[in-house]
Amino acid sequence: MAEGFEEIELIAPADILRRLGVSVTLAGVDGSTVRGAHGICLHADQLLDAVSAEEYDAVIVPGGGAAWALAKNQRVLQLLRDMHAARPNKLIAAICAAPMVLAAAGVLSREQQVTCYPLPEVMQAVSAVATLTQAPVVRGEHLVTGMGPACALDFGFAVGAELVGADQVSQLCRDMCAEATCTGS
Repeated sequence: MAEGFEEIELIAPADILRRLGVSVTLAGVDGSTVRGAHGICLHADQLLDAVSAEEYDAVIVPGGGAAWALAKNQRVLQLLRDMHAARPNKLIAAICAAPMVLAAAGVLSREQQVTCYPLPEVMQAVSAVATLTQAPVVRGEHLVTGMGPACALDFGFAVGAELVGADQVSQLCRDMCAEATCTGS
């Protein structure tokens, strides 16, 4: 989390993953209390400096205004590179403007289909290194991307499907009354 992150893009996937029994750590880039784009403050479980790629199976990068700061943060970029280097055992996920952070880290390739927020600056950064689609959520090999805030639940379901399997996500979708819109399974 960095100042200006899009709250729903962090909270929805974290909530879904915790409902699926996945341990989730909220990591703050610059401090333990981080204010989102709409003034909601969240407390980080730990600082990003204490996070190591070896400890985690996945990293999720939320979008919003924070994406520009994250794309310049060397610690964030190195974490993404480390996760990418550890494939196939690691998953990288980014939503909204955050796929441009993946582009800045050099973890995207032309063979990958990704989606992102339809802001020209973001689309240009992503399409320069990957194949850009207009899908709400795109699942690829060791990568999940989401278009924007309205896609946060489906993005979370897709990340969950990658981590625990489609069957568990399908059951969660039913439990949450989301089966009509769930794309994670």
